[in-house]
Amino acid sequence: MARWVVVVQAGLGESYDIDEAEHFEGTLEQARARLYELACTHRPRFGLRQRSRQVYRIGDGDAYYAKIEGAMSTHRVLYRLAELAWSTDSEPNPCQ
Repeated sequence: MARWVVVVQAGLGESYDIDEAEHFEGTLEQARARLYELACTHRPRFGLRQRSRQVYRIGDGDAYYAKIEGAMSTHRVLYRLAELAWSTDSEPNPCQ
């Protein structure tokens, strides 16, 4: 079974950060479903009070763009799905 990570690139103003939202194992279809779920529910910043969210699929569903209107600011977030291709670990930990 493949190992996946959802990579999140979030921005506020002129500052952008890249983080990992979740690690998991599954098929491509399961990974795409989890990516979509995270794009619709993940909060890129602690304490964000969401007023509205627009989620756009990019390509075949391996990436989503979300525009999140908060109480005081707008967040633009890119969610991407990445499959583990190689690792020096003999047994990579999907929960890191």
